[in-house]
Amino acid sequence: MSPSLQQFIDELESHRRRIVVVNGTAVGEQIGDIVDYFDRFDLETEHVSASALPDAFLVLTDGDDYLGSIGVAELHEYLYDSFAGDVDPDPDVEMGRSPAVEGFLSRLDGNVYSLSAEGKLALACVSHLLETRAWRRGLGELHAGIQRFSLLRDDPALWSRYRKLAACGVETSVYGQSDWTPADWHGVTAYADESGACLGDYWFVAYRGPEERDDGALLAREDDDGRYTGFWTFDSDTVDAIVDTLVGDHQSTLTRLPDGPS
Repeated sequence: MSPSLQQFIDELESHRRRIVVVNGTAVGEQIGDIVDYFDRFDLETEHVSASALPDAFLVLTDGDDYLGSIGVAELHEYLYDSFAGDVDPDPDVEMGRSPAVEGFLSRLDGNVYSLSAEGKLALACVSHLLETRAWRRGLGELHAGIQRFSLLRDDPALWSRYRKLAACGVETSVYGQSDWTPADWHGVTAYADESGACLGDYWFVAYRGPEERDDGALLAREDDDGRYTGFWTFDSDTVDAIVDTLVGDHQSTLTRLPDGPS
């Protein structure tokens, strides 16, 4: 387990926020899905009814501070319908793009969550959000810790996304145990953690874009019981620190695999 990555999680451990469901009776099924999704992130949930307010929306709070709100239908569509496919090969098509939802999710910046292995869809959604952001920009650098390279073999859509990101101009690096290697990395830079002792417990995606507003990162550690604990952030200083830790502290201790056909 890497103390330098773990420090980012430890420093944010005390951050907790709350979701307030306002007038959600008529959309109970969608509310159930969303509440289940956010329960995995250790967010407290409160239900309120107020005739003076619109139906079916969510409010995010931090103590007495208002952080943001979003309609139930819009958030449900984004979380459950927008991430089933691959990165669109047409760079003019902004797959999964929803500025309102991304703005709402960005208010969860720095919130530490803990979720079971069965809840990994939540991590996949946030990872895909960052990958799609990198695809739209076509510049910058993306670092992805996938624990084991065999995940690329077992998830062809993920492997396709990383190849396309590298091809479109994003410096794309992956980190993991080298239990599988492709015939050709197709421009993706691979750093093998041979024993898994350095980064093998971590799932992360960090994108540092050409402008600060592009930056984002997800960092989670898998515990012995199979739960993932971590956070996502859109704070450029935190993203810079995570990327600098990976590049400065870890790349030199890992094995960089050959780029071309093996």
